[in-house]
This record gives sequence, structure tokens and C-alpha cells, in this order.
Amino acid sequence: MDEALSHIDTITQSHSPPISRPLPILLLQGWAFTDFSTAWNIAVGYLVFVLVGSTIMKMGVPAMDPYPIKFVYNVSQIMLCAYMTIEAFLLAYRNNYTLMPCNDYNPDNPPLANLLWLFYATKIWDFWDTFFIVIGKKWRQLSFLHVYHHTTIFLFYWLNSHVNYDGDIYLTIVLNGFIHTCMYTYYFICMHTKVPETGKSLPIWWKSSLTMMQLIQFVTMMSQGSYLMATGCPKTSLRVIFAYVVYILSLFFLFAQFFVASYMKPKKSKTKKA
Repeated sequence: MDEALSHIDTITQSHSPPISRPLPILLLQGWAFTDFSTAWNIAVGYLVFVLVGSTIMKMGVPAMDPYPIKFVYNVSQIMLCAYMTIEAFLLAYRNNYTLMPCNDYNPDNPPLANLLWLFYATKIWDFWDTFFIVIGKKWRQLSFLHVYHHTTIFLFYWLNSHVNYDGDIYLTIVLNGFIHTCMYTYYFICMHTKVPETGKSLPIWWKSSLTMMQLIQFVTMMSQGSYLMATGCPKTSLRVIFAYVVYILSLFFLFAQFFVASYMKPKKSKTKKA
């Protein structure tokens, strides 16, 4: 852990303009999941589960659909994500944050620190998505996009919990919290609109809107980060912001590829030969 934090300190305290600005590191001593070894082990454990779990399920184990657990999980996610969205908005309002980037950053008494930690911790809770996919043997959903997104977003917000825990980060929580509230509402509806004969959910007309909302979110986040770098905002680490923009760009391309493949490409028609 000490080596990892020392490396972060070297990055964020560098004074080579315009790439970075000094940024104090918040050491959340005693806060759950915030030391590097714990976060790394959680991420590795997640990847091991994906590999081992999917291998075991492909060995003839029947698919499972634990309705009571999924019911509680989806309801908990709807409530958590809605709370974080509203709380981030209220904290931004109370502290006079605006939509224009380079809001005040308070390293000593950060208003957003508690909420940012909760947002980070919920990324562990999100791993249940993968668990349900694996035991349900829904292999199309177990894509590179899914595993990459869940693993890297968790690790990136471990980094944010140490070096980017106030100010402009509020916008990410508002956008992501709102979209995930809608997403888990969609999952909850799908649970209760299944056709008994096929076990498949009825089509929901706004399904594609979820991916479009995510793409808009990524564009907004990249625009925010690009503005911070272009103006040389002195209130944050521009090295971290640069990594953030590149990372979000990777998500944008992956989600855009998924959107095109799922909703824009014409579906193959099933025709019978005469």
C-alpha cells in the first residue's frame, strides 16, 4: 500500500506545468476497502470468479435464477443510486458548485468525501451483476465490455477516493447515479414482465435509451475533463484528469460499439429455403 500511495503522491505532486498541479492526498485510514492491497485483491478475486465460475457453469451445472436475491439487489440498487444522485446534487447546491468545471476543492474538509467513498463502495456491490450473469449462464452478457467496465471503474474510483474526492467529481456521481437508477429500474421491470413459456422478458421500448444516456454521460465527463486540462485548473491534478479522460474515452468507444451492434445493425432475417 505504501509503495502505491507513494507513486500516486509522486504523480499528483509534480510541478511540471501544464500537466499537473499539487494535490494533497486524503489517506482514509480505517475506511473500508481504501487500502491498495484490499482493492487489488477484490479486483483480482472478481476476475478469478469470472474465469472459474463460468468454467464450472459450462460443465453441465444448470442455470439458476435466484428471484428473491435479485429482487432485494435491484431494489437496493435503485434506492442507493437515487440517494447518491440526490445527495450529490444537494451537496453541490450547498457548496455553490456549478456546471462550469474547476469548482472549489477542499482537501482538509471535503464536503463530497463521504459520498465519494460510498459511490466507490457501491462499485463492489455492482459485482452482483456478474454473479447473476454467470449462474444464469447468460454468456452473451458476459462480454469484454461488461468485465472491463466493472473491473476498471472500481479501480479508478479507488484512485479517486485518494486524490480526487471533492469539487468537480460531484457531476460524475449525479450523472452515473441517475443512469444507474434508471438501469436497475429497467432490470426490476424485466424481472416481472417475463413470458412464462419462454422465460424471456417482454420488449421494453426505452431499453436503447439507457445506452444512449450512458454515451451522453461519457461525452459530458470527457468535456468536463478536457476543459479542466485546457484551462490548466489549479484545483486538481491534471495528470489524474488526463488519465480520467483517456479512460472514459475507452468506455465511450466500447459502449458506442455495443449500441451500434445492438440497435443500429439490421437483424438477420430467418428465411426458410423453399
